Amino acid sequence: MKRQALIRCFCLHPWLEKGAVAFALAIGDRGRFQGLLLGSAMGMASLLCLTAQAADPYLLSPRTYEALTAVHKLMDQQKYQQAVEKLTGLQKQVKGSGQQNAYEEAVVLQTLGYVYSSVEDYSRAIQAFKASLALDALPAEVGRDLRYSLAQLYIATEQYGEGIRFLEVWLKEAKAPPPEAHVLAASAYYHLEQYAKVIPPIMAAIKLAEEPQESWYQLHLAARLELKQYSQAAQVLETLIELQPKNERYWKQLAAVYSEINKDKRALAVQALAEKMGHLEGQALLYLSDFYRSLNIPYKGAQILQQALETGAIKRTTQNWERLANSWIAAREWEKGIEALSKAGQGSQKGKADLRRAQLFMELQRWDEASVALQQALRKGGLDSVGQAQFLLGQVHYEQGQLAEAIEALEVARRSPEYAKRANHWIKHLQALRKQKLSGGGAS
Repeated sequence: MKRQALIRCFCLHPWLEKGAVAFALAIGDRGRFQGLLLGSAMGMASLLCLTAQAADPYLLSPRTYEALTAVHKLMDQQKYQQAVEKLTGLQKQVKGSGQQNAYEEAVVLQTLGYVYSSVEDYSRAIQAFKASLALDALPAEVGRDLRYSLAQLYIATEQYGEGIRFLEVWLKEAKAPPPEAHVLAASAYYHLEQYAKVIPPIMAAIKLAEEPQESWYQLHLAARLELKQYSQAAQVLETLIELQPKNERYWKQLAAVYSEINKDKRALAVQALAEKMGHLEGQALLYLSDFYRSLNIPYKGAQILQQALETGAIKRTTQNWERLANSWIAAREWEKGIEALSKAGQGSQKGKADLRRAQLFMELQRWDEASVALQQALRKGGLDSVGQAQFLLGQVHYEQGQLAEAIEALEVARRSPEYAKRANHWIKHLQALRKQKLSGGGAS
């Protein structure tokens, strides 16, 4: 089997979907996403306590502070619609000119964004957060956190360009970004098909985390494969196999990557090890057998295929029995090849397997068995060339000493354009032999 075919067979490209919500790769799931946003909201609640006693310009009026405290209670009770109504009214009250009003409105809009996020109305949450930032009235640290939340929302809603724009600014300003922030950036770059930019943040995330998630390595692998950086991809796959040694997909991908960089022996070793550990099933065993044969190790490939057929790991179809026969024949194990072709013929209404079995019998000079197999092939039909079968039958009859039958078969064979010349030559030779035999018989 050609290398490129093997690459396709072993599913070189990973399963990361371009249209999937990228945020799932970064932090796991929607529930955790909401948890992060609500965590930020709780941080903002602490900020309210501080600003109630702080000096200008970050000072909330007692009325605004009490209103926002009431909103947080409504959020704790999951009364989100009431919280939205209260915040909408509060925004109108605090709206006005001056730094004080701008700060209070920014805090109200920020809170409104968290409420919308809690009910998964991410579009309105984005609008509220952007409006809050646009006022340029929040403390620097709070503004940075809000940009991070906004980046998360954009990326979660597959607006990767906008998301990465906010996230890049935040990463430059943040003192110690968590691993998840780097993964979020890498995921956005991947979905924007900016694969080279995926590598630095995903590697940073893996280095920072005490226990990097499997999905982070998958994202790293996806980028390496898109960039055709197969040596680096192999290193990532080796790590994934250490993490998940029972994952058949990683073993197959690693073998395919090794094949791509012309490390066929290493690819074979990986597949052989996976096969011994019981990680290869069905179609993968067929590919492994073919791979052995492509590296001129047909005997091992035949052994794997024989066992898989006997145990039922692969289906006992005519095609698979023929595949086994090919491996045994390549290994010059004629008897085992004949046995495999016999089983292939039993399950087929066409005579192709019987014809090949006859050829092996002829190779072993077992003429009677060859004659039976050829006649079975002709009875079934479905041959690529009837002329070939009749020509071989003529040769077999000749070896059996049946000259009349041999000439009869060759007469049919010479009707085929591709065998006409050879059949005529044989017919003339056999007619001469028969004439000589008859003359000799008359003299005696």
